[in-house]
Amino acid sequence: MHVFRSAIERHDARDGVARYNGGDREITERRKERREGTSEETLRRHLTDDLASLMNTVNLDAVVDLSDTPFVAKSILNYGFGDVSKMSNSTFAAKQISDLIRDTLVDHEPRLIASTLEIHVNKDLQEATQRLSFDITAEMVATPVDIPLGFVADVDMGAGKIQMTKLKVAT
Repeated sequence: MHVFRSAIERHDARDGVARYNGGDREITERRKERREGTSEETLRRHLTDDLASLMNTVNLDAVVDLSDTPFVAKSILNYGFGDVSKMSNSTFAAKQISDLIRDTLVDHEPRLIASTLEIHVNKDLQEATQRLSFDITAEMVATPVDIPLGFVADVDMGAGKIQMTKLKVAT
């Protein structure tokens, strides 16, 4: 998927006309990337975009009871993050949200290795702001070696929104 995103960014779409330079056919950037692979920075940028989409989409389970349909509950039809606006800002809610983040990432983000996913509350609970913040570490599948990552999930309990920020390579 990232190959196509990069092609759109560079306006490197196929126009049907082969270009030649000194008798040799020119290879487009998109074709080079498919042959050689992509950079770690590009992989992280695409993961950041996809995590933002995933976590800011309210899943079907938030409005429809899917307990009778477990396959739908685990499928792409239930894509997105659960509704947190009805939870209170408490230690119990922090555990629930942590579990919800884990389940959402495991179910809908196959680039992250589930066994490496760790989620920790990183700030004191603040009743006034109704925000919780979580430090998340995981490894992203890559060749030849997996890429260790770290990012922060800021949850606004009042608005029911989550923002994934500070995606970086963990050291």
